[in-house]
Amino acid sequence: MRKMISSLLWAAVSGVMLLSGVSCEKMTLGDKADEEANVVLSVCSIEQTPFKQLTRATLADVCTRLNFIIFDKDGVRVDQKNQELGDDGFGQAGFTLPLGDYRLVIVAHSAKGNPTVNKRSSSKNESVSFSNANGFTDTFFASQDLTVGEDGVSLEVNLKRIVALIRFINVDPIPVKADSVRFYYKGGSGSLDALSGWGNVNSEQYAGFGKGRLSAPYEIYTIPWQDKESLDVTVSTYGNTDLLTSTDIKGIPIRRNSITTCRGAIFDGKVARVQIVIQAINDEWGSPIEYEIPVN
Repeated sequence: MRKMISSLLWAAVSGVMLLSGVSCEKMTLGDKADEEANVVLSVCSIEQTPFKQLTRATLADVCTRLNFIIFDKDGVRVDQKNQELGDDGFGQAGFTLPLGDYRLVIVAHSAKGNPTVNKRSSSKNESVSFSNANGFTDTFFASQDLTVGEDGVSLEVNLKRIVALIRFINVDPIPVKADSVRFYYKGGSGSLDALSGWGNVNSEQYAGFGKGRLSAPYEIYTIPWQDKESLDVTVSTYGNTDLLTSTDIKGIPIRRNSITTCRGAIFDGKVARVQIVIQAINDEWGSPIEYEIPVN
């Protein structure tokens, strides 16, 4: 057996602009097997970057699930710990690893389930994929090389938002018979490159809003590609299983860690004027963009 090292790895997850003086609570690992771990990750806090203002938030404010993933140098997952809000030791995870070089990936999100982890292939780096069934949410990410050596490890990690948010505000009434609104969109990704956090799959994403959620705003998330900055969206309404309306909106600008607000007639399919405004963290509102929704 390869030699093990008793080392303490502190992953103090905080924002790039987080103020100093953040302290961690006493470590309480939820899994008894973690008590003898030679690598311990501790999430102290995270920078919340809402689109209205910059604030510091706890993990509970920004996510309900955490995924700690360890890849070896060949891009193969060697261990993973998944946590849900409310679990003992939420934000802390222990690993027992042989000496060597690894890739550490941390993903914070609020999907209904855990993402799928994919090993490296000939065409793609290792990746983490979310599904339409579990939904797409605000997502934070960190990835960096990790060397477990005899001198131990002391490490601080920054988690950054990697998604774009598109917010739709309709100016026309939703059809009276509608009991659901569905958004189908392409141009972003539901999967992320585990090295960079950028999108890496041409996903066909869906988001649905049913009873109790039929009023605007409607918000959808996607993981942008590094070299793509627009989204094509089809907005459909249904009454039971009957399609009532369907409107295509093409070329909506998106950007990581930014909001795109899209206002206009999205339910009648008629030509309308839609104003799209991009708001980014620590940035001024972008210039308004006039956009005509095509006639179906």
